[in-house]
Amino acid sequence: MILEVDAGNSRIKWRIVNQGVVQHSGVVAHDEASWSTIIACGSGLKRVRVVNVAGAELARKLAQWTKKYFQLEAEFAVSQKATAGVTNGYVVPETLGVDRWLAVVAGWNMVRKPCLIVDAGSALTVDFVSTGGEHRGGYIVPGLYMMFQALYGGTADVRFEQSTDYSQSPGHNTADAVGNGCFVMSAALVDRAFRQLESAEGSATMLLTGGGAQPFLEHFKERVKYLPDLVLEGLGFALP
Repeated sequence: MILEVDAGNSRIKWRIVNQGVVQHSGVVAHDEASWSTIIACGSGLKRVRVVNVAGAELARKLAQWTKKYFQLEAEFAVSQKATAGVTNGYVVPETLGVDRWLAVVAGWNMVRKPCLIVDAGSALTVDFVSTGGEHRGGYIVPGLYMMFQALYGGTADVRFEQSTDYSQSPGHNTADAVGNGCFVMSAALVDRAFRQLESAEGSATMLLTGGGAQPFLEHFKERVKYLPDLVLEGLGFALP
Protein backbone atom coordinates (compact mmCIF):
# COMPACT_ATOMS: atom_id res chain seq x y z
CA MET A 1 0.00 0.00 0.00
CA ILE A 2 1.14 3.52 -0.81
CA LEU A 3 0.22 6.77 0.91
CA GLU A 4 0.07 9.65 -1.57
CA VAL A 5 0.06 13.22 -0.26
CA ASP A 6 -0.69 16.47 -2.10
CA ALA A 7 0.34 19.33 0.21
CA GLY A 8 -1.11 22.51 -1.26
CA ASN A 9 -1.08 26.08 -0.04
CA SER A 10 -4.36 25.83 1.85
CA ARG A 11 -4.89 22.12 2.59
CA ILE A 12 -3.49 18.60 2.26
CA LYS A 13 -5.18 15.95 0.11
CA TRP A 14 -4.24 12.36 0.72
CA ARG A 15 -5.15 8.88 -0.38
CA ILE A 16 -3.99 5.33 0.25
CA VAL A 17 -3.66 3.19 -2.86
CA ASN A 18 -3.30 -0.58 -3.04
CA GLN A 19 -2.38 -1.99 -6.46
CA GLY A 20 -3.91 1.00 -8.22
CA VAL A 21 -7.15 0.98 -6.21
CA VAL A 22 -7.90 3.84 -3.80
CA GLN A 23 -8.64 2.38 -0.36
CA HIS A 24 -8.93 5.56 1.71
CA SER A 25 -8.82 9.29 0.97
CA GLY A 26 -9.46 12.63 2.58
CA VAL A 27 -8.50 16.24 3.15
CA VAL A 28 -6.73 17.58 6.24
CA ALA A 29 -5.28 20.87 7.43
CA HIS A 30 -1.57 21.71 7.63
CA ASP A 31 -1.78 21.25 11.40
CA GLU A 32 -0.19 17.91 12.31
CA ALA A 33 -2.90 17.26 14.89
CA SER A 34 -5.38 16.73 12.04
CA TRP A 35 -3.31 13.95 10.47
CA SER A 36 -4.51 11.30 12.92
CA THR A 37 -7.10 10.17 10.36
CA ILE A 38 -4.29 9.12 8.05
CA ILE A 39 -2.49 7.24 10.81
CA ALA A 40 -5.64 5.24 11.55
CA CYS A 41 -5.80 4.08 7.91
CA GLY A 42 -2.08 3.56 7.38
CA SER A 43 -1.41 0.05 8.65
CA GLY A 44 0.76 -1.88 6.20
CA LEU A 45 2.10 1.06 4.22
CA LYS A 46 5.13 0.32 2.04
CA ARG A 47 5.78 3.80 0.61
CA VAL A 48 4.86 7.45 1.12
CA ARG A 49 4.90 9.68 -1.98
CA VAL A 50 4.55 13.44 -1.55
CA VAL A 51 4.03 16.49 -3.75
CA ASN A 52 4.53 19.64 -1.69
CA VAL A 53 4.17 23.29 -2.69
CA ALA A 54 3.53 24.59 0.82
CA GLY A 55 7.13 25.29 1.79
CA ALA A 56 10.17 23.72 3.38
CA GLU A 57 8.79 23.74 6.92
CA LEU A 58 5.78 21.60 6.01
CA ALA A 59 8.05 19.28 4.02
CA ARG A 60 10.21 18.82 7.11
CA LYS A 61 7.14 18.10 9.26
CA LEU A 62 5.83 15.55 6.76
CA ALA A 63 9.19 13.79 6.57
CA GLN A 64 9.50 13.57 10.36
CA TRP A 65 5.88 12.47 10.77
CA THR A 66 6.29 9.74 8.14
CA LYS A 67 9.34 8.35 9.86
CA LYS A 68 7.76 8.54 13.32
CA TYR A 69 4.45 6.83 12.53
CA PHE A 70 5.26 4.56 9.59
CA GLN A 71 9.05 4.05 9.86
CA LEU A 72 9.34 5.09 6.21
CA GLU A 73 11.25 7.75 4.31
CA ALA A 74 8.88 10.15 2.56
CA GLU A 75 9.64 10.42 -1.17
CA PHE A 76 9.22 13.96 -2.52
CA ALA A 77 8.49 14.56 -6.20
CA VAL A 78 10.44 17.28 -8.04
CA SER A 79 10.00 18.89 -11.43
CA GLN A 80 12.30 17.42 -14.04
CA LYS A 81 13.34 18.08 -17.63
CA ALA A 82 11.28 15.11 -18.81
CA THR A 83 9.06 12.47 -17.22
CA ALA A 84 6.93 9.69 -18.72
CA GLY A 85 7.00 11.06 -22.27
CA VAL A 86 6.39 14.69 -21.28
CA THR A 87 9.04 17.40 -21.69
CA ASN A 88 9.16 20.41 -19.39
CA GLY A 89 8.63 23.76 -21.11
CA TYR A 90 10.37 25.94 -18.52
CA VAL A 91 13.79 27.42 -19.27
CA VAL A 92 14.86 26.16 -15.84
CA PRO A 93 12.77 22.97 -15.49
CA GLU A 94 13.08 22.57 -11.73
CA THR A 95 11.46 25.98 -11.15
CA LEU A 96 8.12 24.81 -12.55
CA GLY A 97 5.79 24.20 -9.62
CA VAL A 98 5.85 20.49 -8.92
CA ASP A 99 2.06 20.31 -8.60
CA ARG A 100 1.70 21.81 -12.07
CA TRP A 101 4.33 19.42 -13.42
CA LEU A 102 2.62 16.33 -12.03
CA ALA A 103 -0.76 17.48 -13.37
CA VAL A 104 0.78 18.05 -16.81
CA VAL A 105 2.49 14.64 -16.82
CA ALA A 106 -0.58 12.76 -15.61
CA GLY A 107 -2.98 14.66 -17.85
CA TRP A 108 -1.09 14.09 -21.07
CA ASN A 109 -0.51 10.41 -20.26
CA MET A 110 -4.25 9.97 -19.71
CA VAL A 111 -5.37 11.48 -23.01
CA ARG A 112 -2.27 11.28 -25.27
CA LYS A 113 -3.38 14.33 -27.24
CA PRO A 114 -3.16 18.13 -26.91
CA CYS A 115 -4.54 19.16 -23.54
CA LEU A 116 -5.09 22.22 -21.42
CA ILE A 117 -4.49 21.53 -17.73
CA VAL A 118 -6.52 23.85 -15.49
CA ASP A 119 -5.89 23.72 -11.73
CA ALA A 120 -8.25 25.94 -9.74
CA GLY A 121 -6.80 26.28 -6.26
CA SER A 122 -5.35 29.14 -4.24
CA ALA A 123 -3.98 30.20 -7.60
CA LEU A 124 -5.50 29.43 -10.99
CA THR A 125 -2.93 27.77 -13.24
CA VAL A 126 -3.39 26.97 -16.92
CA ASP A 127 -0.84 24.82 -18.75
CA PHE A 128 -0.52 23.92 -22.43
CA VAL A 129 0.59 20.45 -23.59
CA SER A 130 1.12 19.56 -27.25
CA THR A 131 0.26 16.44 -29.22
CA GLY A 132 3.73 15.04 -28.60
CA GLY A 133 3.78 15.75 -24.87
CA GLU A 134 5.70 19.03 -24.96
CA HIS A 135 4.75 21.39 -22.16
CA ARG A 136 4.28 24.75 -23.92
CA GLY A 137 4.23 26.92 -20.81
CA GLY A 138 1.25 28.37 -19.04
CA TYR A 139 -0.39 31.09 -16.99
CA ILE A 140 -0.63 31.71 -13.24
CA VAL A 141 -3.20 34.15 -11.85
CA PRO A 142 -4.84 34.56 -8.44
CA GLY A 143 -7.61 32.11 -7.62
CA LEU A 144 -11.09 33.45 -6.96
CA TYR A 145 -10.70 33.68 -3.19
CA MET A 146 -7.33 35.42 -3.56
CA MET A 147 -8.93 37.95 -5.90
CA PHE A 148 -11.64 38.62 -3.33
CA GLN A 149 -9.03 39.09 -0.61
CA ALA A 150 -7.04 41.54 -2.72
CA LEU A 151 -10.11 43.63 -3.54
CA TYR A 152 -11.37 43.60 0.03
CA GLY A 153 -7.96 44.44 1.48
CA GLY A 154 -7.11 47.15 -1.03
CA THR A 155 -10.32 49.18 -0.88
CA ALA A 156 -12.16 51.09 1.81
CA ASP A 157 -15.74 50.86 0.57
CA VAL A 158 -15.98 47.54 -1.30
CA ARG A 159 -17.42 45.32 1.42
CA PHE A 160 -19.25 42.08 0.73
CA GLU A 161 -19.94 38.54 1.85
CA GLN A 162 -18.02 36.12 -0.33
CA SER A 163 -20.26 34.44 -2.89
CA THR A 164 -19.99 30.81 -3.93
CA ASP A 165 -22.63 31.06 -6.66
CA TYR A 166 -21.19 32.64 -9.78
CA SER A 167 -22.67 33.54 -13.14
CA GLN A 168 -21.75 35.68 -16.13
CA SER A 169 -24.50 38.19 -15.35
CA PRO A 170 -23.64 41.70 -14.17
CA GLY A 171 -24.15 41.91 -10.41
CA HIS A 172 -26.95 43.95 -8.85
CA ASN A 173 -25.27 44.00 -5.45
CA THR A 174 -21.63 44.24 -4.41
CA ALA A 175 -21.20 40.54 -3.63
CA ASP A 176 -22.48 39.48 -7.06
CA ALA A 177 -20.60 42.25 -8.86
CA VAL A 178 -17.34 41.08 -7.29
CA GLY A 179 -17.99 37.33 -7.48
CA ASN A 180 -19.32 37.30 -11.03
CA GLY A 181 -16.70 39.77 -12.21
CA CYS A 182 -13.80 37.74 -10.85
CA PHE A 183 -15.24 34.52 -12.23
CA VAL A 184 -15.84 36.01 -15.70
CA MET A 185 -12.21 37.16 -15.77
CA SER A 186 -10.96 33.71 -14.79
CA ALA A 187 -13.25 31.81 -17.16
CA ALA A 188 -12.30 34.15 -20.01
CA LEU A 189 -8.62 33.33 -19.47
CA VAL A 190 -9.31 29.60 -19.58
CA ASP A 191 -11.53 29.95 -22.66
CA ARG A 192 -8.93 32.02 -24.51
CA ALA A 193 -6.17 29.58 -23.58
CA PHE A 194 -8.18 26.64 -24.88
CA ARG A 195 -8.86 28.39 -28.19
CA GLN A 196 -5.17 29.28 -28.38
CA LEU A 197 -4.19 25.63 -27.90
CA GLU A 198 -6.68 24.34 -30.48
CA SER A 199 -5.50 26.95 -32.98
CA ALA A 200 -1.95 25.64 -32.63
CA GLU A 201 -2.58 21.90 -32.16
CA GLY A 202 -6.04 21.06 -33.48
CA SER A 203 -8.67 19.26 -31.41
CA ALA A 204 -7.71 19.33 -27.73
CA THR A 205 -9.01 18.23 -24.33
CA MET A 206 -9.51 20.49 -21.31
CA LEU A 207 -8.69 18.80 -18.00
CA LEU A 208 -9.79 20.43 -14.75
CA THR A 209 -8.65 19.82 -11.18
CA GLY A 210 -8.33 21.67 -7.87
CA GLY A 211 -10.43 22.53 -4.84
CA GLY A 212 -12.00 25.53 -6.60
CA ALA A 213 -12.99 23.63 -9.74
CA GLN A 214 -16.78 23.56 -9.29
CA PRO A 215 -17.74 26.90 -10.92
CA PHE A 216 -15.49 26.14 -13.90
CA LEU A 217 -17.01 22.67 -14.22
CA GLU A 218 -20.50 24.19 -14.27
CA HIS A 219 -19.45 26.86 -16.77
CA PHE A 220 -17.56 24.72 -19.30
CA LYS A 221 -19.82 21.65 -18.91
CA GLU A 222 -19.17 19.11 -21.67
CA ARG A 223 -16.06 20.97 -22.82
CA VAL A 224 -14.10 19.91 -19.74
CA LYS A 225 -13.14 16.65 -18.05
CA TYR A 226 -12.96 16.88 -14.26
CA LEU A 227 -10.15 14.92 -12.58
CA PRO A 228 -10.04 15.80 -8.86
CA ASP A 229 -6.96 13.64 -8.15
CA LEU A 230 -4.91 14.66 -11.18
CA VAL A 231 -1.91 15.88 -9.16
CA LEU A 232 -1.91 12.71 -7.05
CA GLU A 233 -2.10 10.63 -10.23
CA GLY A 234 1.10 12.33 -11.32
CA LEU A 235 2.99 10.86 -8.37
CA GLY A 236 2.82 7.43 -9.98
CA PHE A 237 4.68 8.76 -13.01
CA ALA A 238 7.21 10.91 -11.13
CA LEU A 239 7.95 8.31 -8.44
CA PRO A 240 7.12 4.94 -10.03
